[in-house]
Amino acid sequence: MSGRVFGLTATSMTPQRFLCSQLVALTDGSSETAGDRIVNLEEIWVTGAILESETTVMQGASVELRCGAAVFRARVVEVEPHEFGFRVEVEFSPKTPWRPEEFQPDHLLDPSTLGKNPGELQS
Repeated sequence: MSGRVFGLTATSMTPQRFLCSQLVALTDGSSETAGDRIVNLEEIWVTGAILESETTVMQGASVELRCGAAVFRARVVEVEPHEFGFRVEVEFSPKTPWRPEEFQPDHLLDPSTLGKNPGELQS
């Protein structure tokens, strides 16, 4: 995704979200749901991420997300149960924002490029 601008979208102050799919390690230090687990990273943006987990994580818990050499400290802001597990939204600490030059998830996709011809994409 060389040359792409990551971060806030041009039309709003909403962080640009990217779709992805990668197994990452999540460490949960809360007393009720403590432990390490492997989760699937589904979306990522500068200030947070969406994870899919087979086990629950406590809303409000402080967690650590390890993606290869990259480490993000975060707080769980929402947990939604569903048929196959839990959708977990985390907010990264301001000290550990996502920087694409430091970590590029597998299968990273910018949804704003869907349906555009290659000539229409920014370089």
